[in-house]
Amino acid sequence: MARIRTIKPEFWTDEKVVALSPMARLLFIGLWNFVDDDGRGEFSPIRMKMQILPADSADVSELLGEIRREGLITVYEVEAKEYFSVNGFSKHQKVDHRSTSKCPPPPSSAEFPRVPPPEGKGMEGIKEGNSEAKASGANAPATVVPIDAKTALFREGIDTLSAMTGREPYSLKSQVGRWMKLTGEDCASILGVIRQARAKNVIEPIAWIEAALKPRDPDADIYRGVL
Repeated sequence: MARIRTIKPEFWTDEKVVALSPMARLLFIGLWNFVDDDGRGEFSPIRMKMQILPADSADVSELLGEIRREGLITVYEVEAKEYFSVNGFSKHQKVDHRSTSKCPPPPSSAEFPRVPPPEGKGMEGIKEGNSEAKASGANAPATVVPIDAKTALFREGIDTLSAMTGREPYSLKSQVGRWMKLTGEDCASILGVIRQARAKNVIEPIAWIEAALKPRDPDADIYRGVL
């Protein structure tokens, strides 16, 4: 549920905020509207894009990378699910009637590992479980949590499908399961095709992805070549 938040005048001259690109600054402000009263939320770049920058061609993963490298948010994982917390949120937002958070708190120790920010642009290394990414700045030290291809498919892939189709994520799990059977559980290939569908903005993503994943008949290809 979106909430009304306030911006203090000193926000605009904060060193970390000034270091952000204008679009990253806008995204950071937008995050405040969608976190709970403790400044926490589920970490889903696809959902953030649809909530805050739906009509812009901005790369939200890259913008979130900027925000994280400045230590303005912490991304962490609890029970195989990623969350984020706006650092210092309670200091800057006055909440009169605070609602209890449904998200677990960020880690204060190694009990719940944090997911470190990327060193370069974007966040693809984190999405794919780049185990060599290193924490820096306010998030160091941190423990990297590798994400295998299947986990990435059921996180990023289903979030992407949900944004493209307007369907609830839970209703898409069986569809992804069928694609896994079709491809012999080649999760990396399925995720790659889903990303292609998103990049092409296909009108019927489910049908397009299914057609792209179907095994090709080599005899038919040879026959066409002869003709």
